[in-house]
Amino acid sequence: MSPATALPLPHRPVRTATRASVALPPSALDAMLDATYETHRRFRHGAFAEPCPTCHVPAGELCLTRRSVHAARRLAHRVRVAPTKPFPHAAAEAC
Repeated sequence: MSPATALPLPHRPVRTATRASVALPPSALDAMLDATYETHRRFRHGAFAEPCPTCHVPAGELCLTRRSVHAARRLAHRVRVAPTKPFPHAAAEAC
């Protein structure tokens, strides 16, 4: 059996990844954000699963402000999904 030589992995600092995202033109970032919001709206993920108490749009619709989700809508989603009981495994291990 021949010994395999280990090749060193290239080391890229975190700053390089950050600079790469900044290198995108603003129009590309806007398109990415629009696509993300559209996907969340379409499948009612996250805050889009709740109706907005600020602009009164139903669940699954974008808020009336462009490129923004109202804070009240995000808070309503966090309150709804907040755990009220301990995780079942934690309760079983405590016994």
